[in-house]
Amino acid sequence: MTTSATNFKRGQSPALIAFKFVALALLWGSSFFFIKIALDTLSWGQVAWARVVAGGIFMLVFWLISREKLPKDIKLWGHITVAGIIGIGIPFIFFPWAEQYITSAVATIYNGLTPIMTAIIAVYVLRVENFNRNQAVGVLVGLAGLVVVIAPWTITDLGGGFWGQIAALSAAVMYGFSGTYLKKFVFPRGVSAKAISIIEVGAAAIFMLLLTPLLATGPVTIDWSTVIAISIIGFGGTGLAYLWFNDVLESWGPTRASSVTYVMPIVGIMLGVVFLGETLHWYEPVGGAIVIAGVLIMRRQAQK
Repeated sequence: MTTSATNFKRGQSPALIAFKFVALALLWGSSFFFIKIALDTLSWGQVAWARVVAGGIFMLVFWLISREKLPKDIKLWGHITVAGIIGIGIPFIFFPWAEQYITSAVATIYNGLTPIMTAIIAVYVLRVENFNRNQAVGVLVGLAGLVVVIAPWTITDLGGGFWGQIAALSAAVMYGFSGTYLKKFVFPRGVSAKAISIIEVGAAAIFMLLLTPLLATGPVTIDWSTVIAISIIGFGGTGLAYLWFNDVLESWGPTRASSVTYVMPIVGIMLGVVFLGETLHWYEPVGGAIVIAGVLIMRRQAQK
């Protein structure tokens, strides 16, 4: 089915889909900025907990209103739950923890590694794809960019900054694993994208509720900046954005939809530098640019 036919079927114009794409880049690209804002008054665990639980509430309300049909297969629910915990629950814990020690701009750059991590896991871990030579080149270029971002020549001790980068990198790996896991065990079953999102985010929210004694304890100081930050990354970045991404995915296809990954680092870096006064070392944006170049090589070859 062509893009125009898909849009007609869904009742969404190309302009509306383009708007949702831009909104996605802003929501996801700014999430690391708003995590940093929320960390001014909340602990990293409270930020993670509030974000995912807010996203779960959004999805519950959406499901109650839309009555989206959910699958009845318990095994399928299990697969989507695994993807939700690994692809939402755990990474959304790792990033707030990491941003105690690294800038929001650097966290955004690490998030941009997701397509590279996805390709590696798809080929070598879950074995759902095979590399051709040119795709392998793209991955190698992306990994070279990762080395530049980490800048091993600057490491003098294994302190918070080092482990913050490891946590952010681990989150990108988990994003990649989750997407590939869905591709192998869920997508072939014909479940609607919205149903997957509802179960994924819902499972991650339940996971967070179970971790309440570990994450959501301690004193809480809330001001308007905190409320706004959590609302944007919770209701917006964890709820609405997942639904909108599925609309873009269905209309544009996975390759064009995934190009949001190229825009997010630009948004995150600009917000961190301009509004938080974060300082970038030369190797961080250079490494990020190399990563994006690797992703572009990989994506271009994937279309041939």
